[in-house]
Amino acid sequence: MNIEARSVIDQFGERMKRLAIYEPLHRLDRKKGKDRSGKEIPYYELGMLTLLFFFENMIMRQKNSGIHELAHFLNEVCHKKIDLDQEGFEDLAREILEVYRPSNGRRNSRTFYNWETGEDETVYYSILKAARSDLKSNTQYYALDEQGLELIFSSKEYFSEFQISISQLLLRKQLEKGEFMGALRQVDEMDLSAETLTERLAKIKNEVSRSIVSEETYSRYKRLIEDINLRLIRENDEFEELQEFVRLTKDSLKYQLDNEKDKKAYELILKIDNRLEEVHHEHSKLLQESIVLRTHALEAAQQSLYYIGIDSFNFQQEIVDALMGQPMPLHTSSTFMAPFLELECAKVWNPMSVFGKQRIERVGEESQGRAFIEGATEEEISKSKSKLSGYFKMVMEEILPFFDGRSYITLQEIFDHLETNASKLLEQRLFYDVWMILHQKSPVDFNSLDEESILIGMKEALGGVTNQIKVMEYPGTVQKVPRFEINNMLVDISIEGKEGEQHGI
Repeated sequence: MNIEARSVIDQFGERMKRLAIYEPLHRLDRKKGKDRSGKEIPYYELGMLTLLFFFENMIMRQKNSGIHELAHFLNEVCHKKIDLDQEGFEDLAREILEVYRPSNGRRNSRTFYNWETGEDETVYYSILKAARSDLKSNTQYYALDEQGLELIFSSKEYFSEFQISISQLLLRKQLEKGEFMGALRQVDEMDLSAETLTERLAKIKNEVSRSIVSEETYSRYKRLIEDINLRLIRENDEFEELQEFVRLTKDSLKYQLDNEKDKKAYELILKIDNRLEEVHHEHSKLLQESIVLRTHALEAAQQSLYYIGIDSFNFQQEIVDALMGQPMPLHTSSTFMAPFLELECAKVWNPMSVFGKQRIERVGEESQGRAFIEGATEEEISKSKSKLSGYFKMVMEEILPFFDGRSYITLQEIFDHLETNASKLLEQRLFYDVWMILHQKSPVDFNSLDEESILIGMKEALGGVTNQIKVMEYPGTVQKVPRFEINNMLVDISIEGKEGEQHGI
């Protein structure tokens, strides 16, 4: 197959103009500089960061973007990688802006030999342009120029994603103008884009099968595949319209073969028709592949994700600890537990049961059934109270030395002492219940306590030091272990009437 040289160098100058806008980035890449630690400064990457900074300011309608603002941004983003102070980042920002917009007033340019025209040409481009200025502070602000926006857009995958759609639009325009040679080349470019998309779909398919390990990743791939599928559907509709347009053009040329030029045009339209049908066939396979990817592959990945979740799910950690470790409102707790409860059961009465065998009891006979479940016995209740009383006594014996001659102490201080002594009390839920019960019953008068009260053990631990204990709210909260947190409190064991003198209450 012979290559026509003229078609190869067509619009060579335009392509060189588009490449010229990358020249400032290459100049930055050749720059050499070091920070205070002696590490090389990555000018190339900083050049791209600068463009993104001005692009974001354009989106946010922020017009006050100059050297100082760029230096502050670079300092915020790069201070962990580049060892410079604020003044150093300002010098760096000024150096980068000098490349994008020379201070000597000359425009950026690129000279090249245009093989299409056979002449040397010079193209001029502008990445940054001067925006408003503040005369009071003698500050100049900048914004992205047209070629700067072009450079930003070319760094994202807009063109590769929509290359087929763009080629379809160009093909229609060329067919309408009768540029059949360029149209045939456009079909060949579409074929190349279809091959690239085929490779990309294969890559996505492999990534879906091995990279989806979370719901977030699954949602991201799902959106990506759905976008590709919708775009392929639109492109497929456009292919059908293009083929119909080509057939109509072919039919109109079939009866106009008067000269050599018309015959050549008809031959070209025949080639376009055949090649377009081949590309459409390849594109149809792509569409089918995307549908399979959207249904079977994503469904398999979702099932895999489900079984991964089952294998890694820990009921004790995910449910029990979360429910018992932090206080929740009643409606929140019920909602949290609902998926793990059994299906609702209801005992109903069937009217047909009246025709069944009836149980006959003599008057005066005691029924063997029980209407209610029996509660705990008095002995069991007494044992439970005795156990709780012993726990209260142990807690008071543990914390009494912390008073250190004082008659009051805060929970914060108690918890600090217990943490220092590596006490296991901080990990026990009942320990926190002790303070909530004391706060609820405060002030507690030990002389008026019943002998069966759970607080009797605390009275024994105090050993006559005081006849009462007060537990009052105090500013702040206390948390020493992740599972439990409690409001700070003031524990006062002073003699009645003297506590105000001791801590100003």
